[in-house]
This record gives sequence, structure tokens and C-alpha cells, in this order.
Amino acid sequence: MSFLEKIRRASEKNGSRIVLALDLEGTERKQLEEASVDILRNTSQHLCAVKINRQLVLALGLKGGVDSIVQVAHQLSLPAIMDAKLNDVGHTNEFMMRSYIEAGFDAVVASPVAGWEGGLDGVFKLANSHQKGVLLLVYMSNPGAAAFYSLTVGNGGKKPGLMFERLTELAVEWGAHGIVVGATRPEIISHVRELTGLGMDIYTPGVAVQGGDAKKALDAGADYLIVGRAIYNADDPAKAAKNFRDIT
Repeated sequence: MSFLEKIRRASEKNGSRIVLALDLEGTERKQLEEASVDILRNTSQHLCAVKINRQLVLALGLKGGVDSIVQVAHQLSLPAIMDAKLNDVGHTNEFMMRSYIEAGFDAVVASPVAGWEGGLDGVFKLANSHQKGVLLLVYMSNPGAAAFYSLTVGNGGKKPGLMFERLTELAVEWGAHGIVVGATRPEIISHVRELTGLGMDIYTPGVAVQGGDAKKALDAGADYLIVGRAIYNADDPAKAAKNFRDIT
């Protein structure tokens, strides 16, 4: 089953468009892994996927650590996304992609600024041959993102446009399985939706703690909300996850 089929099936089953960003931090390995698994299990019925960033990979390791959390996600019928933000030369990107596939991840986040040839071409080849997904980062959620993503850039002799517009065009051109746009900029989400039409899923991080409004992001055209600290740092993570799910 492909990544797109998995997340859509999980979303339908749980009535949810919430992706849990499981980005816990800590120095005690066993405690960190147990806390991550506990939160995942307690919130799973309100989720459509789980996303893991490099905090857990660095703290737990990929093999015998994070891959165990991925297994739990699969037991709960949730796909797992690795927020790798792949952005290197081809052979390095391919090594990382193979490693994440071997760890059981269903999709990775990559940065299109690496380019296609000798950049992300091998990543897409691996993803497609293993029915995995590649989500391309089009606009980050942090305040300083505009300095890069809203730059005016040339476009092969065509009329210049903004960087995120060109990155969105590349996501469509390369056949990405989704794009990432920060919830802190609903006007950008709306514009990206206009550029892609309805054929491309938009994943939206930066909800709540970073100031993004869940309802405004969805109204602007987001398909999935990525929520982390507002869930896993809550007194009752399951209730917090349910509250976000109910917004959708």
C-alpha cells in the first residue's frame, strides 16, 4: 500500500487530519523512548499519521530506537513520516533515504532547493520503487522564513516570481506526494493551493505554539495539520489531540 493510501485510510478511519509531530527531547534514552511511545499510543485514535524529526533520531538512534517507534505507529495503523528535510548531493540524499526506508518510514520531507539532477532525483526513484512518499518543503513556519521563501527569483527566462511559487511548481513537476507550508502564513497556503489545484496535499506545521491558527490554515486550503508541542506537552495529550481533531 502506498503512503498516500495509508494516510488517507488512517484519516478516514479516525476522522482526523492531525499529524502528530513527535519531537520530544531528553537525555535519558529509555525514558525518552517510553514517553514517546506512551504519547503515541494514547493519542493514536485522534491522528492520521505521526511525524518524527531529528530530535529523536539523534537521541535514540535510527536502529533499535526510532525504528521501534515506527513499528508502534504501524501497529496502530498510522503511517510514519521522517522530517529529514533532505537537502544534499544525490549520493548522500540516497543513503539517508535508504536508511529511512529500512527503518520503516512511509514518507520523508525533503527540500527542493537541492535541485533534481544529482539532488533529489534518486530520492524520488527510491520512494516510488518502494511506494513511499516525498513531501517537499515550500514555506517554513518560523518568523525568519520570509527572508528566503519570499525572495523574488528568475524562472528560466519567464517572468520572475517568488521563491515559494517556484518551489511549488517544482513539487508539481517532480510528482511530489505532498508539500509543506507553515500554518503561520494562511495567505501563502491559499496561494499555494491556487497554484497546485486539489491534486496535491498540503501539510501545515506551526499550529498553536508557533502562532498558527488551525481553522484558518484549513480554511486556506491545508489538508493536514502537523501539531507537536501543543499535544505532547499538554497535561492530557489525548484530550489535546482530540480537540485538534474536532476542529477538522
